[in-house]
Amino acid sequence: MRGLVLALSLLVSACATTPAAPINAPLGGLGADVEGRAPVGDDLIVLALSGGGARAASFHLGVLQALRDTPGRDGRPLSEHIALITSVSGGSVLAAYYGLHGDAGLDTFDAAYLGREWRVRGPSSPFGIAGALRGGMNGPQQLRAWLAENIYGGATMGDMRAGPRVILNATDLYNSTPFAFTQFFFDGLCSDVRQVRVADAVAASMAVPVAFRPVVMESYGGRCAGPPAWTMRVLADRGAGENVHQTAHAFQNYRGDTPAAQRFVHLVDGGVADNLGMLSLQVLRAGAGLPSPLTVREALQARRVLFLVVNAEYIRPRTFQQNGADAIGAYEMMYSPVDVATDVAKRASVDVWRAQLPEYQRALREWRCGLPQDVLRANWRCDDVTLSMDVITFRDMTPGEYETLFDTPTDVSLPRETVDALTRAGRGVVARNAALAAFREN
Repeated sequence: MRGLVLALSLLVSACATTPAAPINAPLGGLGADVEGRAPVGDDLIVLALSGGGARAASFHLGVLQALRDTPGRDGRPLSEHIALITSVSGGSVLAAYYGLHGDAGLDTFDAAYLGREWRVRGPSSPFGIAGALRGGMNGPQQLRAWLAENIYGGATMGDMRAGPRVILNATDLYNSTPFAFTQFFFDGLCSDVRQVRVADAVAASMAVPVAFRPVVMESYGGRCAGPPAWTMRVLADRGAGENVHQTAHAFQNYRGDTPAAQRFVHLVDGGVADNLGMLSLQVLRAGAGLPSPLTVREALQARRVLFLVVNAEYIRPRTFQQNGADAIGAYEMMYSPVDVATDVAKRASVDVWRAQLPEYQRALREWRCGLPQDVLRANWRCDDVTLSMDVITFRDMTPGEYETLFDTPTDVSLPRETVDALTRAGRGVVARNAALAAFREN
């Protein structure tokens, strides 16, 4: 009886919980983006690191370690050629740490995150059930506090200068759109991305619905005049993608230029919209204009740009495929459609970017060739820039590794031996990747 009374009191108290404070502040002056360190050479890499909890973070760690240990055609480590990382959820945990610490962080990330046991509330906990009634079994403060205490300290997005540029991706629940932690997106809120704590941004990127409450941001749109100019241009373009159109509408909501007059933005795991972080690149290309998502500096120095998507996809066992035509159970009926929707969405985002790459390459060449002569370097061909793309997945592991690791759960913590096996597999797929081998050739 006491247990029942305790559970009921928790449920009631959950309904009276103080709302979470927004993680962002108003824009105090001219907005500036998170820059990161400059990539070297004229061979540039853009990485997309998928979500997937510690499973993804372990695999991605192996990929980045292999890039650090592999020389490019100029003899410098391939990791120094990384211009940009776009990431989601578990990929964001590593990407943000790499942005703060650079290549040295690839040797300390394991101890900072993967080697720690991180317990979160589940449905078996009365506190978890109480929290679920408030939008998540684990509150945003719990998630953000753990990340700050164990991984990022009080570092802000503006402190991420040791590694490449990083775009952390979340999902705007109200607008069903991606939300990226870049100044371009923060301009919609009249806010400053550099002041946001890294722990808060990563928490937004990995706030799995139901498991974690959404992370809240506030729009200060009343402090800025009218909607961002790009939204009107994009909405007038019937050829622009539907995700880009919807994001333009979201920006107008943030600015209070629609009946929605959206004051608060509730962010959850970026994988809800796109588990590979590619949608934000499409929005940046359409909204920010050329040469985005590359910066001017990157677009001018590049001769070859490789977009490399690293997908640590999770394949949930589906026993109904083996147990008979009518053997599907309630558990599988609940999760399988969600898995299908997520898988199809992330494949679609990759396919859209791949399909747009030739046009982006043509437009980039045209943009470079239209620059004033005093901007151009001597002996530099403005049309000499080539874009390519490849996707790395668990299926690129050896058959033995894949059989052992393909159904590793996407938990926030994993056993030591599993972390080590995933990291080794990540290093191995880089060593065998044909696109990277070609990229290292003259």
